[in-house]
Amino acid sequence: MVKRAFPFLFILLLCLPSCFREVRKSKETRIGKITFEGNNSIQGKKLKDILPIKEGDPYIERFQKEGVQRIINLYRRKGFFDMRIKRTEGEFLKEQNEIRLTYYIFEGLRSRIDSISIEGNSLFTIQQIKEILGIDRGDYYDEAVIELGEYTISKLYAEKGYANAIIRVHRTTPDSHPGSGVILRIEINEGDKVWVRDISIKGLEGVRTAVVMREMRIKEGDLFRPSHVYESQSRLYRTGLFSDIDIQEKKVSDDSVDLRFQLKEEKPRFIEFGFGYESPEKAIFLLRWGDLNLFGNLQRLFIDFSFAANPEFEHWEDIRLTYRESYLFNSGFSLIASPALKRVSEKEYWQSDISFDLALQRYIGFRKQLFFLYDFRRSAIQEVPNITNSFSIRYYYEGRDNIIIPEKGLYVLSQIEYAGGILGGDNHFDRLKLDIALYHSLPFRTVAAVRSLIVFTRPREEPEDISTDARLEMGGYKTIRGFEEASIGVSDVRGKKSGLDLLLLNLEFRIPVYKKLFAILFADIGNLWMDYSDISLMNPHIGGGFGLGYLTPIGVIRLDYARAFEKMPDDYRGKIYLNFAHPF
Repeated sequence: MVKRAFPFLFILLLCLPSCFREVRKSKETRIGKITFEGNNSIQGKKLKDILPIKEGDPYIERFQKEGVQRIINLYRRKGFFDMRIKRTEGEFLKEQNEIRLTYYIFEGLRSRIDSISIEGNSLFTIQQIKEILGIDRGDYYDEAVIELGEYTISKLYAEKGYANAIIRVHRTTPDSHPGSGVILRIEINEGDKVWVRDISIKGLEGVRTAVVMREMRIKEGDLFRPSHVYESQSRLYRTGLFSDIDIQEKKVSDDSVDLRFQLKEEKPRFIEFGFGYESPEKAIFLLRWGDLNLFGNLQRLFIDFSFAANPEFEHWEDIRLTYRESYLFNSGFSLIASPALKRVSEKEYWQSDISFDLALQRYIGFRKQLFFLYDFRRSAIQEVPNITNSFSIRYYYEGRDNIIIPEKGLYVLSQIEYAGGILGGDNHFDRLKLDIALYHSLPFRTVAAVRSLIVFTRPREEPEDISTDARLEMGGYKTIRGFEEASIGVSDVRGKKSGLDLLLLNLEFRIPVYKKLFAILFADIGNLWMDYSDISLMNPHIGGGFGLGYLTPIGVIRLDYARAFEKMPDDYRGKIYLNFAHPF
């Protein structure tokens, strides 16, 4: 029996491979290049972005049909009501096993707005509402512009206390009204004003309720304005006392709402440390201790210590204590007192500085601050003391989306300083400072960062008589990279260089590489002069280079290499910087 079955089994084994070849799944047909013909008003890239299928995806017929409808809807939203897709062609490439799709589009004429009527408005005039909408009779019809106008009008009503205002835009298109443009009828139901009935604070443990309420920009009995709620949340975050702030709104009637702030506290005390390195062989250690709520009323105390040294036993120490009284007699001002001690020990000289800063700070807007500062400084170089007394007015605007890793926005710092004169001391001058940085997002999540620093000093004595501690320095990580610190300007008694007038421009491109790792390309240009009459844009000092950065939970760590683009000593090899945080 076995012998009879053997030939059959042998034939079956020979056939099995061919059977498996028949049932093996064939390679999927994929979408090749997608092109468009006749799209004169909308770019092909934008049309590709709205398609449910992308180049390289498996070909699925129902997705291709859905893509046709999406293209039609986009054109109709732009006012092309006669638009149609004449045909869609698919070319099959056997060798690549892919289908190349081409959409042939007939756009037709784009409709304009024939008339706009507005009903139910009393808070804003018809002309104001038209200006807010950003459209007028004769403009091209664009659904996105109209929807943005609806949102803007609703937002403005809410800021006036009418949080329940309803804006409806009725459209009569040429399909239902042949031979005309689009007719818009805007219906506004303003409703009643909405008031804040009750505010409850939850989640507090170590922070007093009075501290939270003092930061609030909306109170019980106020008109309900969303911007005031958002500003209250931002101010609470700015205290550093909370890691999470959740706001819940509960409508209790047509004219009142309750607010609930659910807070999660951070520990008020902290300790931070960091380190840095600058070639050739200069190491820096940083330490900070702080308490964000010292006496339970948002008083703050910080102690900052830095130490730097090199193998030649040169060293630099700096210790500063900063105390902040956030609510000075409930006046709206904050008082900041900051004594400091700084010592420098180098081969050519040693220096010891004792300083005391006293500042009054006040917020004059959501992102704007005004400072009035008094600064006392006693600086001794080789046992020769100099005293500087100065008074400054400083304006600061913080418009960055993130202080640690900004991607867009700007900050502005401007300051006018008066030193000596009726204040006494050994240095007498007037100084103007303007520091501006702009951040802009580019494609591929790249960030362009530009900073401009301008300082002009008008001495009321001979420029050379102003002591080095009151002068400016240029060169190093925060000014022009690739140069030694204090290596640009005019030689002074320390064997270094300094000056009184400064122009500086920094440019960086911060390019994401992988997850939290990013690359940096940078260039710095500027100069430092001792006298205003010497200022010239000719022959600036230029440095530049590249680096890598990594975003950690406590900030950015950067490793940069820079070179000076001018003639340097034969043993010059550029500069390496290892630091926490961006230079600007």
